[in-house]
Amino acid sequence: MTCAVLLWFSCGVALAQTAEPQTTGTDSNANAQANTQSQTTAQETPDQNDQDVSLAEAAKRTRAAKGTMAKTAKSYDDDNFVRSTPILKKNAGDKEPENPPTGAPPLEEMKGKVVLLDFWASWCGPCRMALPKVKQLQSIYGGAEFTVVSVSEDDDEATWRTFVAKNQMTWAQRFDGDSSLMRQYQVTGLPTYVLLDRDGRELQRYVGEDPGQSIVERVEPTLKRTLQSKEQASN
Repeated sequence: MTCAVLLWFSCGVALAQTAEPQTTGTDSNANAQANTQSQTTAQETPDQNDQDVSLAEAAKRTRAAKGTMAKTAKSYDDDNFVRSTPILKKNAGDKEPENPPTGAPPLEEMKGKVVLLDFWASWCGPCRMALPKVKQLQSIYGGAEFTVVSVSEDDDEATWRTFVAKNQMTWAQRFDGDSSLMRQYQVTGLPTYVLLDRDGRELQRYVGEDPGQSIVERVEPTLKRTLQSKEQASN
C-alpha cells in the first residue's frame, strides 16, 4: 500500500514538471527585438528633439536677419518685353534716314533752346510706359524755349518709323542707327533723359523709369529754374 502511494506521488510530480510552459526560440527573439526597439526609440527621441529645436532656431535667426536688411529698390528692365523685330542694328557705316518722320533738325540747330534728350526704343517696355508723360512734358513746356528730342535706339528704321507714326510722336525725333549719340552722351540704359541748357551743356540726367514719379515731375524743378533764369536776365 505504501509503495503504491509513493509511486502515484512520483508520477504527479513528473507530470507537473512536464506541464510547465517553455519559452521557444521565436518568443525569445521577439522579446529581444522589442527591447532593442524600445531602447533605440528612447535614444533617438532626444536627438530628434534637438534637431527640431535647431531647425526652429535657424528659421528664427533667418527671419531676424531679413528684418535688419535694407530693402532693395525694384529694378525695371526689359527681360519680359519682346523686341518688335529680331533685326540686327545698323552698322556704323550705314547712312542716317534721309527723311525722319517729323523733319527733326540736327541737334546743332537746337542751340538757344533748353532740350531734353529722350533716349528710348520701341522694344523697351519702361520707355513705352513713360511715353504718355513725355508727350505731356512736350505739350506743357514745348515751344520757342524748350523742346523734347527723342533719340531712338531701335534696331530697324522701319520699325522706328511705324512706332513713331502710330503713337503720334510729333516732336523732334532722331534715329540713332549707329548709336553715335548714345556713345556721345554716355548712355548705358534705356530710358535715359538728359536735360541740356541753351548752350548744350548737361544740366541733369535721369536714368530709368520711376513708377512713383513721372518724368514730368522729375524734370520740372530744374526745367522751371532754367526757363525762369532767362526771363530774370532779360528783366
